[in-house]
Amino acid sequence: MKALSVPIISKRKGLTRPDKLSITLALLVAALCAFSLFVLYSASFYAAEKNFGDGLYYLKKQALAMGLGVITAVVLSFINAEKLKKAAIPLLVVSFVLLGIIFIPALGVESYGARRWLNLGFITMQPSEVSKFGLVFFSAFIIDKYKTDTLKGGLPILLVGIAMCVLLLLEPNMSVTVLTATLMMAMLFAGGVKTRKFAYILLPLIAGAVLLILLEPYRLQRLTAFIDPWASPKGEGYQLIQSYYALGSGGWFGTGYLKGRQKYMFLPFAESDFIFAIVGEEFGFVGAILLIAVYMAIAITGYKIAARAQTRFQAVLAYGISSVIVLQTLINVAVVSGSIPPTGIPLPFMSYGGSSLVCFLSSIGILESVARNGRAF
Repeated sequence: MKALSVPIISKRKGLTRPDKLSITLALLVAALCAFSLFVLYSASFYAAEKNFGDGLYYLKKQALAMGLGVITAVVLSFINAEKLKKAAIPLLVVSFVLLGIIFIPALGVESYGARRWLNLGFITMQPSEVSKFGLVFFSAFIIDKYKTDTLKGGLPILLVGIAMCVLLLLEPNMSVTVLTATLMMAMLFAGGVKTRKFAYILLPLIAGAVLLILLEPYRLQRLTAFIDPWASPKGEGYQLIQSYYALGSGGWFGTGYLKGRQKYMFLPFAESDFIFAIVGEEFGFVGAILLIAVYMAIAITGYKIAARAQTRFQAVLAYGISSVIVLQTLINVAVVSGSIPPTGIPLPFMSYGGSSLVCFLSSIGILESVARNGRAF
């Protein structure tokens, strides 16, 4: 496969007015975000009232993060994406710093045996939400600047991706590790590395994954629970069983908004990692499929924006951002539906979590910038 290359056909300065792709993307994301607030309230009001004495606790925090994300997205949409090339290396450095200082006891927050959150005093954030976009920016920078259609040429992307995976495994955060490894290969593919060369990467990764499962008992327990969750209905299999109950009770058209039962402290993380199960319960199979269709439409629009980008850097950047949305959505839905072993990863734009929402909305702002500055047909 040849390296992704887009010729510069215009030297116009500034940004053009929004076109059809730009407007389509904005409307899709706006509709998704509005729907997410309705679902989040339903999924969280009982837990919020019980834990914080305020049924709107999660909703208010999410709405605040959404407002910040929208402002950031609008600002980024008016910045020529080509100028963001200068931010690639600084963003990568920030990503590694955040992933590193999470292990400092005074800063890293440990929860359920994992240290994935960073407490900066004025804000709590998840460094992995920044690092995956840091990898995308760095990859776009390397692919734009160097010949990357061989494994040797793509070595900087490979080394950076592996280093991120190692830090994520130390947290441990298996879900984002899988996402980062897959994203790394997607970026190498965008750089032009031939498909047959991926065997040299995949075989060591698969061997490493098997070794990690065997070395850590909790990973083996999760795999066993995935195969037969009813073997441990009150242990490792509990969350997946409750997710099945939510999805199964929804039927074709759901129990109705606010009428689901699993959010009443039966399904853990109903407002975050397993919010898709609440969608399936209250809006049914049809509602869940329509939601997936919206994600597909966002992804297709993102890839179309990448295809018509003015420069190689912008094309790869838009491709990478779209791939993050696709991969994370696929992993989350697969986990909730029991298609892959259970692991915690938020559903983009939907799950409760300020750092995730702000990062994803910011990435949409960058896609909007690429769309505004793209080729017109």
